[in-house]
Amino acid sequence: MDQQEIQKKIDELITQSETVIEEVFARRLKELLYMVSDIYRKYTVKGKDPSYTDLNKYNRLQKELELIKKTLNADYRAVVKTLESAQETIYIQNYLMAAYLLEMTAEEDMGFSLPSMETIQEAILSPIEFLTLPKVMENHRNELIRRIHIEITQGFIAGEGYANIAQRLQKALGFSQKKARLVARTEGGRTRSISSEAVAEQASKHTKLGKVWMSSLDLRVRMSHRALDGKKADAEGYFHYKGLKAKAPLLWGNAPMDIQCRCDVLYTVNGMLPQYRRGRNYMDEDYQKKLKERVNKYMDEGKTFLQAFKKADKEIKPPSKVFDYVTYDDWKDKFATAK
Repeated sequence: MDQQEIQKKIDELITQSETVIEEVFARRLKELLYMVSDIYRKYTVKGKDPSYTDLNKYNRLQKELELIKKTLNADYRAVVKTLESAQETIYIQNYLMAAYLLEMTAEEDMGFSLPSMETIQEAILSPIEFLTLPKVMENHRNELIRRIHIEITQGFIAGEGYANIAQRLQKALGFSQKKARLVARTEGGRTRSISSEAVAEQASKHTKLGKVWMSSLDLRVRMSHRALDGKKADAEGYFHYKGLKAKAPLLWGNAPMDIQCRCDVLYTVNGMLPQYRRGRNYMDEDYQKKLKERVNKYMDEGKTFLQAFKKADKEIKPPSKVFDYVTYDDWKDKFATAK
């Protein structure tokens, strides 16, 4: 296991929460379109589409809009519940895998214990009242309700047919779905960083830890994060950029630096990059020296830290070593027996 494998597994958990959000919005769009088609079915007279005046009689349209509001309230409660559950899963899974990797690499019991649910919930709660997950999603919900009301009302006032109003709703729901997915990815990444920092705080009591900023591989990385790529944290564990500081990605407290960030932190143990696999000595000093030299060489050629590390890791192989190998599942079992 290495830190890239942990990152990949956590990314899969984040993607799962995004998939649930897509399903919620797809179902809501389907039901909204059915509702609009039902309006046309009930109030079309002699082939003439219902007018806004017709629908305003007896508060017909208002009743339909109130029903939409109720269903969207339920949808967003489901989305918030999904994201909160995902955050808890991401925190504990990342915590256990990172703790396992550092303990096995350092070959030392670092005194890790299973975090309580109260500890997890307190850790992932945003310190800014208006940026808590329920508050953020409440604002998104209110914005979507307002936009749906506007699109439907304006469509009927303009005398548009079903196809045009359906197109309006599809666009409104698609925009809100993207925003909800953005929240899911941002909150998932923030939770991973908070969990990793909790692991690092405990591990640093037993070994010397360092941190290196690791940007994503593609060209979508913002310039500020590309500038941070490969940079080491200071003695207090902070990364710095133009007067801002953070201990990990998505912890800047600054929207342009945090939103949809896909960066991660690479931890070092006594100056060496931790990896742990059966039959290989990844902490061999000669191997680590050659690996660092090769990483630096590829970074000098313009590659990101992650690109350089992946390429060097394929080329530089650690020596064999005979030792008692502890699997992640076996190591994790000690927390189950400790309950």
